[in-house]
Amino acid sequence: MANLTILRTYAALDDPSGLPTAVLLCHTDFSVTVHDRYPKSYFHELVIPRVLPPLEPGDLRDLRALLRLPREQAKAVLLGLQRDSEQVRKLIEEEMVRQYGFTWPIQVGFHAVPSLVHLHLHVMSTDFLGIWYKKKKHVNSFHPRLGFFLHLDEVIRWFDPDIEPTWFAMKTSIDKKEYEALLARDPLCPHCDEQYRAVPKLRTHLFQVFDKMKEEYRARNATEVTSREQASAPQAVEAGAEKGQKRKHGESDSGKQEVIDVDALREPSPAKRQQLETIHAAS
Repeated sequence: MANLTILRTYAALDDPSGLPTAVLLCHTDFSVTVHDRYPKSYFHELVIPRVLPPLEPGDLRDLRALLRLPREQAKAVLLGLQRDSEQVRKLIEEEMVRQYGFTWPIQVGFHAVPSLVHLHLHVMSTDFLGIWYKKKKHVNSFHPRLGFFLHLDEVIRWFDPDIEPTWFAMKTSIDKKEYEALLARDPLCPHCDEQYRAVPKLRTHLFQVFDKMKEEYRARNATEVTSREQASAPQAVEAGAEKGQKRKHGESDSGKQEVIDVDALREPSPAKRQQLETIHAAS
């Protein structure tokens, strides 16, 4: 059972910085973010709320336990996770650019019925090409529209003031059997919802989708480069034309003849004046 409670162990650490880099991505005073040990996408992180007073470990067992807390207390935890997940999103996007040269969408949310003890928020890229994405339940549990994956923004909207308390109470009592039934369905592509009976065939399709994403990015990038070059071309021509024009002596930048103010000229020195008088007398 130790592997099922490992997240609670991380959440209880006084100093998570001691975790190995193979486990830890980052941490704040509020949360610890670790790499998913069984990633379902190229980038798959788990944001774990730390056990801080007045909360007890049982309050953070899972989303159902959290939603049994007073509304404002539960909402504060969700908002803290939302804040920290934005930093994780930025770190993932930086790594996307470093490894692949572009970014693609990231989804953030909870499993309605999690397999691990302690509340954890999935922050994952939507390529779904992780090496552990290989079973029907993996496909269905992370599908963005099937319902088992509860997007964080959606969960936070449960706390909107116009929501009736009875509706909120219904959401807090998540029915395990209802959600677990979703995992048994034939898998659907998370992008186009095409149905596949075999996950290996779906993975082949997902690789094709990802290759298309890369090609679309390259095409957009090439178009943007061409547009920038076309926009800068007239300015370069104009600058070159101005540089190539020669001005006549005494002509200003505006092309008009300069008018010399004689009164503003400095008097020559006595030696220079004597030299000029000698030249004038000789002529």
